Amino acid sequence: MATTKKPKEAKTPEKPATKKTAAKEAKAPKTSELQAKKASEPKDKPAKKATKSAVKRAPLMEKTFFAKPGDITPKWRLVDANGQTLGRLATYLATALMGKDKPSYTRSADTGDFVVVINAEKVAMTGNKWKDKVYQHHTGFPGGIKTYSAEYIRENHPERLIEKAVWRMLPKGHMGRHWFSKLKVYAGTAHPHTAQQPEPVKLAQ
Repeated sequence: MATTKKPKEAKTPEKPATKKTAAKEAKAPKTSELQAKKASEPKDKPAKKATKSAVKRAPLMEKTFFAKPGDITPKWRLVDANGQTLGRLATYLATALMGKDKPSYTRSADTGDFVVVINAEKVAMTGNKWKDKVYQHHTGFPGGIKTYSAEYIRENHPERLIEKAVWRMLPKGHMGRHWFSKLKVYAGTAHPHTAQQPEPVKLAQ
């Protein structure tokens, strides 16, 4: 039988290699070379150092603390007003009532302490204020204004001198009224708060 020869397929002419393709082929490593490199490398590689972007930074500012009712238990302080200047004493009392001398101070919460003041009749005033300083009170009726000197109030109601000074330093509102109710002022040394064991506070004169 006569054998039929298959026609030879026409070969497509190869494109001549340009300079760019020749440079790429020279730079690109062959697959056999890559596999040999991977086999030669140790399996347990040392951990890579964390880059700057991967490092977690601490927050720029911590969360602000807001005290809630019941978080802070108030203390009792005992202050002796003997020889203390009225204005400086009232400043300390208002700060202690509001709790502004504590890091846990919160304006809308009660973080202050109870304050017991004794010897209110021995409080001091500078200059000629015992006669010059005047307190006024209005009865509510026409022409019912009453005027009293500081000396008169010291002789009749000495605790009112400290109460008025502290009240004028507290903010006016429900918190101010609450803080003011924690102030206990007595003319002499006796007070009915021994059961609370108030801590004595020494103030500079």
